[in-house]
Amino acid sequence: MFHQMNRFVSRFRDLEQQEFSHTREEEQRWKMLKDKLSASPAAEEQPLSFSRSCIAVTSLYSQAGASFIAANVAYAWAGKGFPVTLTEMPNAISYLYFALDYERRIHRQANPYTSAPLLLMQNNHLRIQIDPPLEHNKSSHIDLAHWLLRTCKDSPVVVIDVSSRWKEIEAKQIFELADEIWVVFDTDLARLTRLFLVESAPSWWTTERSKIKLIANKWTQHLSRSSVMKKIEGTLSLWNLEHGPVEVECTLPLMNSEKIGDAQAKGSLLLEHFSEEERDFLSLIHTYKGRVL
Repeated sequence: MFHQMNRFVSRFRDLEQQEFSHTREEEQRWKMLKDKLSASPAAEEQPLSFSRSCIAVTSLYSQAGASFIAANVAYAWAGKGFPVTLTEMPNAISYLYFALDYERRIHRQANPYTSAPLLLMQNNHLRIQIDPPLEHNKSSHIDLAHWLLRTCKDSPVVVIDVSSRWKEIEAKQIFELADEIWVVFDTDLARLTRLFLVESAPSWWTTERSKIKLIANKWTQHLSRSSVMKKIEGTLSLWNLEHGPVEVECTLPLMNSEKIGDAQAKGSLLLEHFSEEERDFLSLIHTYKGRVL
């Protein structure tokens, strides 16, 4: 064994002293390899920068999907490494408290950062602010500007679930302060048409027009035909005819009801258990090279 090892070392030293000629192609590859190895990772990887954005998500009527979209978009966004805060309108009985089985989760979650009612997900990138019903006080006065400023300090991206409460004065104030307003409707076209013919347009529909993004939820391929979309956009224009037709900027497909039911039964978000469904939410997430646009 000793003699074999000695011969190996001797042969290795002999090869080490020899000079080998490389072809031009090999020289180029060797140079490229050395450049890559010598490059500093810190110099190549630019730190992520975030543009602050506050997004209010509302449904034109109940069950259209504002809470579903707001929660799953926030979850998907945080999964890409962006600090996101998901919250609901203040002075509202929390839907997320029940939908996410808050009491079960909070007992399992050790939160060293705050004593406030807060759920952390996605490696703490997602902060979900929840107001437990037992602590809810409808009559308490909230300074919305101060509340929103405090909320936005925690994360560069804030998603506010307004649900279908867009008629309330607090919702109007939130829309005025938000950067974007996502307005959700679904395939109940009769309900949509009745709303626009019977109800008066809210003031924010006109004053905050540049912020509004119309989102069609539970959409099917049949409804995506141009002839159908033109009729729907015509209906959506009834609240402000002088400004011309509006455009539906995003559609979310009708998702697997069994998956949604399974997630709800477990007190979870859809994307917590079915990450493959994330692709349907990506069109709502504006990211480019680490920047939120």
